[in-house]
Order: sequence, then structure tokens, then C-alpha cells
Amino acid sequence: MTPTSQLPWLVADIGGTNARFALVDPETGRLSDELTLSTSSARTIVDLTHRYLALVGAGAIDAACFGCAGPVAGDRCSLTNAALDFSKEQTRSELGLSSLLVVNDFAAVARSLPELGPDALTQVGDVRPQLERGAVAIGPGTGLGVAAVFPEDKAWRVRPGEGGHVALSCLHDDELEVVRALRMRWGFASAEMVLSGPGLTHLYQALADVRGERPAPVYEARPDLIVERALLRTDGTSVATLSMFCELLGTVAANAALTTGATGGVFLAGGIVKRFPHFLAESGFRERFLWHPQAGSYLEQVATVIVTAPEPGLLGAAHVLADHERTR
Repeated sequence: MTPTSQLPWLVADIGGTNARFALVDPETGRLSDELTLSTSSARTIVDLTHRYLALVGAGAIDAACFGCAGPVAGDRCSLTNAALDFSKEQTRSELGLSSLLVVNDFAAVARSLPELGPDALTQVGDVRPQLERGAVAIGPGTGLGVAAVFPEDKAWRVRPGEGGHVALSCLHDDELEVVRALRMRWGFASAEMVLSGPGLTHLYQALADVRGERPAPVYEARPDLIVERALLRTDGTSVATLSMFCELLGTVAANAALTTGATGGVFLAGGIVKRFPHFLAESGFRERFLWHPQAGSYLEQVATVIVTAPEPGLLGAAHVLADHERTR
């Protein structure tokens, strides 16, 4: 990275639940002072940023890149699952920055993929990733993020999207029944409605309903408890929920690969799948990823990988900012 000033840069990964911040040394690209705050702990993005800077004792910053969990259109960014909506130019001015980039949070995750070493990845299946053929990042968290990255002119071009909101595809009868239950309640069944933290709860409750079981109390249907019970195998509905989650994720991941043409790999990021990599690897995820009557042979060449790096969004935001500053 080439420095533009003696002042540090700021990067942030702002999701529906958590806002992660770090400072970046413009010369080395090294991240420091990483800190996670509750996204709802401040009323505006400027207040949230000032709170972080005060907590780490940072002074002035030169430039920043925010990866935000929501669509970025023109000058405005609105988070899908949090009450934050802001103007990029007004925010840049209020923070006193020379430049402010605002990108979709999974655009930042996708940009991190070429920078990750093998120690930050866990392969699912026998096919090795080949980034030179393009890759897709997909991640269940508070929502479901999707973005792709492709090599272009000796650099990397990120193509963000809102793939988490596609209609949920299913294969087996029990999945169809779950989709019907979701439609009865919500009117529509999107991928994010199941493949996310809140989605795990929706899936658990719908599956219990389909099975004719008594609905679990709200405190028992928390995503972390569902995962914990499934991994310990102390509750059959939790095991079935996590198994269906993995299989549905396999279908959505395959759809993303087919839609983008990124045959170099599908990389599973987000905070949820890192909690159960072995369960996912042993589940029907890869089988469902490959299942397609016409495109199975196409999908066989596509790697599936779990991203285990702690904060790929911050790393990716730093490289998005470095790419931009390098061409200024």
C-alpha cells in the first residue's frame, strides 16, 4: 500500500447487530485497534465512529471505508437490518475525511478473498479454489450477504448484490412444508429468512410446526442455543434444523455460483458457519451444492470453502480503500 498521508485510515464492517472497526497503517496495510461495538449503540454513523475513535484514543484520520450491510445507492446507504441511514458526503464532511468509500459489507468480504492464506480457510469437498476464475462470498449473519470478485486488469473487481433476498429454493417434501409455513406467516420465503441468525429461529419454529411439535419457548429458539443443542445432539429438532440449514445453504450457494459464473469457488463467510465447520462439512451441504440435473458437471469444478479468518470484512475494506487511494 502507498501512503497518502501520515494519518491512519479507518475501516469498518457495519452489520445489523455489530459494528467492527479498525485503524489501518496506509504504508503497511496493517490493521490495529480492532474493536466491536453494538450497531444500535449510537443513533448515527458519525456518532458510532466518534465513539470508536474515543475508545481507542485515536486522533484525526485521513480516509475511511465502511462496509455496510445494505444496498448502497448514489449518496445514501441504508442498513437492511438496523436503523441507520446516512449520506456518504455529509458523513465524510462531518468526520473531516479526505475520502470516504461506502460499499456493501459483502463486497468488502469478497475483496478479502484474494488476500486470505490457507490457514484462514477450511475446504469442504475435494476441489481446490482457483481465484483467477472468480469467486463468490456468501455469508449467513444477521442477514445473508452475497458478492462476487473477479480478476480484471491485474486488479480485483468486486460485484456486490442482494442475493440474500432471492426466493428460497427447496428440494425435499419437508423443505416444501417449511416454505409453506414461512409463507403462511410472512407471505414470502426468501433465502435470508432461513439462512441467517434470525433465520435459524424461523427454520426451527417452522420445522417444529411441520412436525406437529409444541412450539419452543422464545428463549429456547435462540440461534446460539439451536446450534449448541445440534452440535451436542441433545435435541432432535435442533439437529434437523441445522442439517436443513446446511442443505438449503448448499442450494443457495450453487445458485450464486451459477448466476455469477464464478467457478473459482464459493466462500462461506459470516459469523454463523464458523461455529460449526465440522458439522457443515459432514452434512448434506456439498451434496446439495452439486445436485442439479443439468448443471451438476459444471458445479463439480467449483470449490466450496469456509472462511475462518476472524474479520475478513475489515481486511477487505482496507484493500478496497487501498485500491481506491492507489488510483487517486
